[in-house]
Amino acid sequence: MTAERPPLSALSPKAKGYDLVIDFFSNIGLSREASMYLKMFRNISPWKFAVVLISAESLRSSLKEVALDLAYLCGLNLYPVIVLDNLYSGERGLVRSQGGAPLRNYKTGQRIRRLSRTNSRLVSSITAAGGRAMSIYTELFGLNTPLPVDSGFDFRLLVDHIDLGPVKEALRRKKIPVISPVVMDTEGRTEVINSEIVSNALCSRIQPQKYIVVSEQGGIYDRQGGLIRNVILSTDYRELVDSGRLDETALRQMEAAVRLLREVPDLTIQVASAGKMLFELFTVKGRGTYIRTGHSILSADSYDKLDLESLRRLIEDGFAKTLVPDYFEEPPHRVFYEKNYHGLVVVKPLQGDIHYLDKFVVGRQWQGEGVGGPLWRELTKHYDKLIWRASPENPINRWYLEQADGFQRTDQWNIYWIGLTPGQVGGLISRVADTRRTVV
Repeated sequence: MTAERPPLSALSPKAKGYDLVIDFFSNIGLSREASMYLKMFRNISPWKFAVVLISAESLRSSLKEVALDLAYLCGLNLYPVIVLDNLYSGERGLVRSQGGAPLRNYKTGQRIRRLSRTNSRLVSSITAAGGRAMSIYTELFGLNTPLPVDSGFDFRLLVDHIDLGPVKEALRRKKIPVISPVVMDTEGRTEVINSEIVSNALCSRIQPQKYIVVSEQGGIYDRQGGLIRNVILSTDYRELVDSGRLDETALRQMEAAVRLLREVPDLTIQVASAGKMLFELFTVKGRGTYIRTGHSILSADSYDKLDLESLRRLIEDGFAKTLVPDYFEEPPHRVFYEKNYHGLVVVKPLQGDIHYLDKFVVGRQWQGEGVGGPLWRELTKHYDKLIWRASPENPINRWYLEQADGFQRTDQWNIYWIGLTPGQVGGLISRVADTRRTVV
């Protein structure tokens, strides 16, 4: 067990789960992130929390670590939908093959028995660790058509044949549903199918917050063996493919992510190793590979055609403070916003070609989900001379420091700037510091 994990005694769900996870992440300086994600997950429908595909290799080599993390989640009243890998994912998916005897080498009855034993072992291990889980076998999929002959058929064929009743029943009983990828068709044939097809179909039907692939590799790697941490498809994917950094396996994994995100664009895909699941769920950067579609950033030079109530909710949610009633009466120079009002930048005129960054905010549910980067890129594409301030307690001060050309601390504010000379800055510090507070 790595040093990053809590001691076994701390993992009992009988302890106060919320305090336990916050204390754990406090030790590594990530309590605010963990608290944010915990609150976010508890505000969504139980079956929309996460779908987790656990690779066959992880089930063999790291069953105890996987079970401990899942038991931990039970203690937090969080119940991800688990899909078991079956070494039958072919060569098209996110799970990287580790060799061994593929399940397709066995007869159907043998495949089902082996999967059933694996399912039972995981459920028993979760229970032994203090959690609660329930096996789901053939109850989930009942095809109204004959089973496709091709094992790599399009996952969309399954979406309309999913019966979520067993999943909801497990959640009603406060148990983690553990699903074996087995279907039955109209001809009465029962077959083990590609586990990623099952996972993708569940993501398409459930629309969860996250899809986590647990594998022994813990992420997607480039040709030099470097971990690829963050990929925003709208801005990074084409450059990554054209760069030649991806070998055939990594390219296949990225293409599998693209296919799924075309169908479920709001999904976050994370590839992580066993024992790191909590980091993927409760921290912004995680420990593996993070993939998202990206966000559409729009702009306006006034508030006239914007949904002011949505803007107000976004600002108050992101800052956890109240926006002054007359905020929108003062016109902006320009506003950049995520099309679904997940993030916002407000720029105001200050002096000549120097502008004041008045608001940079992302809704709490979307912090760490790749909204801030595109907003910042749009901002700096249009403005090369900016000054702004942040309270000393602002959690992204370190990030601001990385973006800024300069920084100065006053009694109440950290003040940052881009593209300004020392003479320009000196004449603006007190003016920026004395600007009235609009979130209180």
